[in-house]
Amino acid sequence: MTVRDVIAGYWPYVRPLRWWMLLGLVLLAAQSLVGVVEILLFQQLVDRVLVPASVQPLLWIAGAYVGLNLLNAVLSGADDILGTWVSQRFLVRLRTDTFRHVLQLPQHHHDNRRLGDILSRITSDIRAVESFMLGDLTAAVAAVIQLAFLLGALFWLQWELALASLVVVPLMWWVATRFARFVKDVSRERARRGGSLTAVAEEALGSTALVQTYDREDDAVASFHRQNRGIAAAQMAGARVRAVFLPIVDLAELVGLLVVVLLGVWALHTDRLTLGGLLAFLTLMVQCYRPIRELGDLLPSMYDATAGIERVTELLREEPLRDRPDARTLEQPAGRIELTGVRVRYPGADRDALDAFDLIAGPGEVVALVGPSGAGKSTVARLLTRQLEPDAGTVRLDGIELADLTLRSSRAAVSVVLQETMLLDASIRDNIAYARPEASDDEIAAAARAADVDDFVRALPNGYATRVGQRGRSLSGGQRQRIALARALLRDAPVLVLDEPTTGLDPDTARRVLAPLRAASEERTVLLITHDPVALEYADRVVHLTEGHTVATDQPDQSEPHTEFAGSMR
Repeated sequence: MTVRDVIAGYWPYVRPLRWWMLLGLVLLAAQSLVGVVEILLFQQLVDRVLVPASVQPLLWIAGAYVGLNLLNAVLSGADDILGTWVSQRFLVRLRTDTFRHVLQLPQHHHDNRRLGDILSRITSDIRAVESFMLGDLTAAVAAVIQLAFLLGALFWLQWELALASLVVVPLMWWVATRFARFVKDVSRERARRGGSLTAVAEEALGSTALVQTYDREDDAVASFHRQNRGIAAAQMAGARVRAVFLPIVDLAELVGLLVVVLLGVWALHTDRLTLGGLLAFLTLMVQCYRPIRELGDLLPSMYDATAGIERVTELLREEPLRDRPDARTLEQPAGRIELTGVRVRYPGADRDALDAFDLIAGPGEVVALVGPSGAGKSTVARLLTRQLEPDAGTVRLDGIELADLTLRSSRAAVSVVLQETMLLDASIRDNIAYARPEASDDEIAAAARAADVDDFVRALPNGYATRVGQRGRSLSGGQRQRIALARALLRDAPVLVLDEPTTGLDPDTARRVLAPLRAASEERTVLLITHDPVALEYADRVVHLTEGHTVATDQPDQSEPHTEFAGSMR
């Protein structure tokens, strides 16, 4: 990305803050002016106090110094507070918008990215955007303003010496631009390795049970160590580049200073400058090299920042699903679903996940989708929850195409119990109430009873206040699934989708989890995605899929009873 691309892309986040940034530049300019006045006052101190050995002018010079010092302290403090406020406003808005954007991306985008890498982009890489848009650009303008004041003072004191002091500027700029080319590649590698390090750590720490069970601690540590060494190698490359180029800059400054000292002797000899003027000039010249160096350093700094900016921009360019301009809200949906001629192919896939798929189901019906892995069963669930849109065909709810409805209203009509039971590290009450935070305790308890959760929860020492641990690991698989079902029932949506709800459960536990389905289906459309023959006992109709096609539809064998739980839930 070019500097122009970055500024154009992130200017909307800067625009509301532009007047505050202008005020910050005014404060910086005032500080620069105060610094120049202090140096010029030093000339008066030498020429009027030290050279003639007179203390009479010292009083007003000391008073001026104190006043300038207090003024600079006020300006510096105000600038620090304002700069922090502006940068945090920028970061809060950009991070929040990026986080919202990531949450709105279709699920297959998340499937293809490592969570740790996404977290790295939302945290550290966004800081690079702030560093570039506010820190680097503001620093560039501030350096130009400071340089203008300092050069003005130099030329006011002695224009011939001022011209001589600038002969090393082209050399300093050349070094900075050469340095920046090396920094760009190093920064990109460091940013990439940083995201990989976070991803490796998140994956290993999030799966500690798996790592320990299969005795793979050494492999996880080796992978983490490998990414660490990559970051260290990138840092060392940067250090080697700095070790070569920075001494050249220091040497250029020294040459410039010696040239001015030599010419300063001539200026003193010809009465073009007083001793105080020469000392003030040398001080101003040393101060003048600092903003020149800062401007040169900004190129490597900007290239350093663009490595992170490119990673954030890549994330923001991924298109989330959005409401159509004419999308409408569905009021009181009944729950009838129709999929007609649906075709779906995931990005990068070599075949369709669904092809010419048809399905109709209505309230009071439990429809089971069965078939081998990869047959397209979970894709049907993603279509109903608007995790993706069909490439062809239509998906309708109560006769209305889902694409014509707002995402919020269409998703509110569908509750899902996912194959991977997702519970928060919170209380059982909070996990059930996640579907409807405003629900009362009585409503939560009713949903828990309907999902056969209430009895085992009340037997716990803290009841509904019991924390379930990370991903619900303090509970058994069947308990987690029943809590997930209670959460789905609390939402009271007219369509209920259960994606492999009995995975890993024994038949008795599976029947206990599925027992509430009969009562739940009286006013709902229930779609049961499963491989489990036990689950088919609760289905009214079975749809068989193979490679995205419907190959058969039949009635399940319900010769075996549903157990006593089914009757107790009605």
